[in-house]
Amino acid sequence: MENIQFESQENESPLNILNQLFRYLRFWYWFLLSALVCLLTVNYYLNHTLPVYETRANIKIIDDSKNTFVLPTTGITGFGKSKVNLDNQIEVLKSHRLLAQVSESLNLTTQYYTIGYFNNVEIWKKRPFAVNWLDSRLSMEEKNVSFEIEIVPGGYKVINSDDNEKVYSFGSVQKIEGVPYSLSLQVGTQLEKLLERKYLIRHLAQSSVVIGLSNSLKIVNSNENSDILNISLAGGNKDKSEAIINELIKQFDIDGLTDRRLVSERTIEFVNSRFKSLERELDSIETNKASYKQNNELTFIESDAATATTGKIASNNDVFQTETQIELSKLLEQTVRSDKKLNLLPTNLGVSNGNVNGLINDFNMVVLERDRLSVSAGENNPKIKILNSKLIELQKNILGSIKTYQQELQTSLSQNNYIKRTNTQKFSSIPVNEKILNSIERQRAIKESLYILLLQKREEAAVNLAITSSSLKVVDYAMTNANPIAPKKSVFYLGALFIGLFIPFLIIYIGFLLDDKLHTKEDILKLTKSKIILSEVPHINADTKLTSANDRSLLGESFRILRTNLTYIFPLQKEKKGQTLMVTSTIKGEGKTFTALNLSISFSTMNKKVLLIGADMRNPQLHNYLNVKKSEIGLQNYLHDLNVDWHTTVKKKMNGIDNLDVILSGAIPPNPAELLSNGRLETLLNEAKEEYDFVIVDTPPTLLVTDTLVISHLVDTTLYVVRADFTPKNILEFSVDLSNRGKLRNMAYVINNVGSNYKGYNYSYKYSYAYGYGYGYDDTDNGEKSIFKRFLSFFKR
Repeated sequence: MENIQFESQENESPLNILNQLFRYLRFWYWFLLSALVCLLTVNYYLNHTLPVYETRANIKIIDDSKNTFVLPTTGITGFGKSKVNLDNQIEVLKSHRLLAQVSESLNLTTQYYTIGYFNNVEIWKKRPFAVNWLDSRLSMEEKNVSFEIEIVPGGYKVINSDDNEKVYSFGSVQKIEGVPYSLSLQVGTQLEKLLERKYLIRHLAQSSVVIGLSNSLKIVNSNENSDILNISLAGGNKDKSEAIINELIKQFDIDGLTDRRLVSERTIEFVNSRFKSLERELDSIETNKASYKQNNELTFIESDAATATTGKIASNNDVFQTETQIELSKLLEQTVRSDKKLNLLPTNLGVSNGNVNGLINDFNMVVLERDRLSVSAGENNPKIKILNSKLIELQKNILGSIKTYQQELQTSLSQNNYIKRTNTQKFSSIPVNEKILNSIERQRAIKESLYILLLQKREEAAVNLAITSSSLKVVDYAMTNANPIAPKKSVFYLGALFIGLFIPFLIIYIGFLLDDKLHTKEDILKLTKSKIILSEVPHINADTKLTSANDRSLLGESFRILRTNLTYIFPLQKEKKGQTLMVTSTIKGEGKTFTALNLSISFSTMNKKVLLIGADMRNPQLHNYLNVKKSEIGLQNYLHDLNVDWHTTVKKKMNGIDNLDVILSGAIPPNPAELLSNGRLETLLNEAKEEYDFVIVDTPPTLLVTDTLVISHLVDTTLYVVRADFTPKNILEFSVDLSNRGKLRNMAYVINNVGSNYKGYNYSYKYSYAYGYGYGYDDTDNGEKSIFKRFLSFFKR
């Protein structure tokens, strides 16, 4: 159970950030040197790089519709409303057409520079001279010309030309690259002060200037709810940037005014031309209307309709009255003809003829007179006969009058029917006339409305032309920030510092990646997974490589830890016998002999009897630590000679240490493996366990020879030595495989020589031991030092 707990504890090895930090801090001088070089390089670059400044201006775009005069159309005076599209205005400001006007106005295609040792500085305001290109404007638009001059007494020389020693006078016409030009001094320029100075004059194609200006110009909306645009331009010359932005604002304003005035002028021209055609069209419509009314005898359609309606009604009544009189006259005629007795005739039948009605009245008076006489006289009374004759005569007259009246009625009926037909025709033609007149009137109304509209638009355009105002308001003219935007020194210095630290870090990191050696127990745990690591033995710079009793050094403490941890993995002995321990490694030089000897010394200081056996008979090293001769009797003699008792090969109290006995290897035999497997070593170990508390066997490396595997089944525990900064990582799997296959019994690792080459590892190891174990043993130990002091002590070593 103790073994399991110990193994679990060793496997829990979280990343120690401090250890990782000190792995790199051992190369602190490389980090410092790299950072200084990068900072000095950046400082040199910044001191010889022209700063770039940002120039800003703010303008407010005014809604054109709010400044447009509109005539009232509904009786309420108002102004048009529209939302400004700032995206469109930004595109106009950055348009190549407008920027070309700016370039032409400021002559941006021609540039002047003073030639310096590191940089050429552009001149804008105080130019000592000006160049005048004498070629045509169109031919110069796409030409790129560049030349350098040097001011000399009496004029200037063109550098890097075929005749660079020739002096040209200012104002003379010369040619460069086939382009004629003249160079003239500005007013107030003192030539003496410019002697030996060099200048660069360049003429760039206008398209490249415009494209470059468009790319460097930034125009954004300050706020989505605002009509203000922020115009910014980055450049090395403050005056030039301010002049460009101010000229851009000016050209944009002029362009807007020109567009709005042009619209008004073209509107007036269009309206005037339309007026002439509208007048002709209106005159034609009026003529057609008059002709139609005249041909159809029309005045006003409403009164004509009323007259036609009245005439139709009257004619209908006349026809009806005439037909009624005809029927009444026929009825009266029938009544008169059927009256044979000459009785009274009906009156008031409705006959409108006065003659007929008068005859009927006369007839009825005669009838009444006859009837009175017939009462007193007989029918044959002469008076009655005379009256009857008179009645017959009156009856004939009545019938004649009726006949005549009927003829008159027929004639009147014909006339009334004609009038009726005429009125009906007029009445029926009213809708058609109304439709035609409405169509003519509609055309006239349309033309009149169009005429009035165009007249209104002409007045609006005339007013707008007279009151055209700017579509922008300058909030802030171009101003340049005193602090350059590039290069940003803080960013460059931080970048230099980062690169200066990153380069050595990357190199060291790659070195760590390519490193195939084992350094710490974490490296071993990654490869061996669940295997036990008992202790880490530090690198010792002192000449003495052996520990001793009451040794408070790191070496002594490390072997005391190893000694203590071994007690957790030793198997339990049923009988009271000593423990057997084999110390081995993978390859030569990993410190197995050093470990075996110091572990033996550490056990002996506990008053335990210890026997150390030098079983490495191929390359024995034990005698070097004990300062004895290599040829002294040892294990080889015992194994080879059956008459030799192993007790005779034991060296008692080696180095004056009680309880420590040693059996050296002896002379190197030709067949070590056969000697180790002849059985005598097993006898030695069995007998030694009866006499000693611990029997420690120093064996050869496992990867090189088979001797160790011959011995491994004879011991209780195997201590496998790995040397930090020496043992390759890829051969560690060999020991793991031997342990997994049971060829090494109860195997555990010990790391030797920790911190020999890597100060980071060395410091981490010392820090760990000083803090964990130094306290309480030695008042002068580093255990009570602060981390800061230990950090400083790292650089002092």
